Parts: sequence; structure tokens; C-alpha cells
Amino acid sequence: MKRAFRCFVIVASLLATSVCHAQFGVPWRHVPKVVVVGAEGDARRPLVDEAVSFWNTTLEEIGSGFRLPPAVHMVHAVPEQAVQTLSGSVVGGSRGPVVVPSELRELPGELTIVLGETDFISFASPFFDGGSRRIVAIRSMNLVPMSFPNVARNVVIHELGHAIGLGHNSDPSRLMCGRPAACRPSLFRSDEPRVFPLTDDEKRQLLAMYPAR
Repeated sequence: MKRAFRCFVIVASLLATSVCHAQFGVPWRHVPKVVVVGAEGDARRPLVDEAVSFWNTTLEEIGSGFRLPPAVHMVHAVPEQAVQTLSGSVVGGSRGPVVVPSELRELPGELTIVLGETDFISFASPFFDGGSRRIVAIRSMNLVPMSFPNVARNVVIHELGHAIGLGHNSDPSRLMCGRPAACRPSLFRSDEPRVFPLTDDEKRQLLAMYPAR
């Protein structure tokens, strides 16, 4: 009887909290509403639009039928502590479920891009709410290396790449390079605006996740 009660408590706690497991290679099953939240006039807002355009152009070039819609920009307070907590959970390599704080689950959008103003590692969360939502959070542009020229552009595009299903590779000359490889955002630094390329394998993976139909 006590064991049954403990099981009930565990199930109840899972129902009360949004939990998910890290995953890549998992596509959207519908076209998500993309919402950007942050301060008015944030310099990363046009970078999000550029990122959406980059991925839509890439998807068109490889013959995919999937497209992201234009992002809806909203002036909205960012729950910075919740973002930092989720960043630590996603990037920290925990083998357990990733718990999405309630403050982030209350934000608008299905693919919600949060423009933070504090120090955390930018990330894309796993799916949550039954596989219908993801959070992307981008750290402050006032912090190194985000303040270096061209870095923020590629970080935003990189994290949006995770949000549509791509994982990391180990090639520092490529857009999706990252942990456990030694690649870090500072490698995106460039005096001229440029987007780092994808690998051929990543293009094939995108088309497998999002075919022509």
C-alpha cells in the first residue's frame, strides 16, 4: 500500500511539472508559432528574423517542404532566474529529465525565443507540453563573446538549428559545432558578417526529418 502511494505521488508530481528529456533528431510535427520575447529595441530581434530566413532558405534549397513562419515579436519581461536554471539543466549534461520552470511554460508561443539579459549558456530546450513546445534562450549581447562582431548572429542561428532538430558536430569551421567538442561561440567572431556553413550530413538529416511532402 505504501509503495502504491509513493508511485501515486511521483505520477502526480510529474503531471504538475513540465518535464522532458534532451533530444536531437526529433522534428516538429506541425508548424510552430514562433514568438520572440524580450526588451523593446533589442539588437537581437533582427538577428532572429535573419535566422528564420536562413533556415527557410536552407530548407528550400535541400527540397524540404517545411518552413518556419515569420517570428512574432513581443515586448515581455524575461524570467531571468528561470532561464538560468533551465540553461544549467539543459547544458549541464544531466541524464535525468529536464524540468521546465513554470515561468517559462507561461510564456507565449510554441517555439519561444527568449532574449535574456543575464549570464547563462544559450540553449534550445527539448520538447515539452506533450511535444508541442520548445524554448530557445539567448544570453546577453553585452557579455563576451556575444559582444564580439558576428558572434550573436551565428549563436542565434545555431540555437534555432537545435530547435528544429539538429545536434552538434565537432568541426570548428561549421555552424553546429559544439559540446562535447571544444567549439565555443568565440569561434564565430568575424569582422565581416557571415553565417558558418552546415555539413552535407546535416543537410541530409534535415531532409530526412522534413521531407518534401
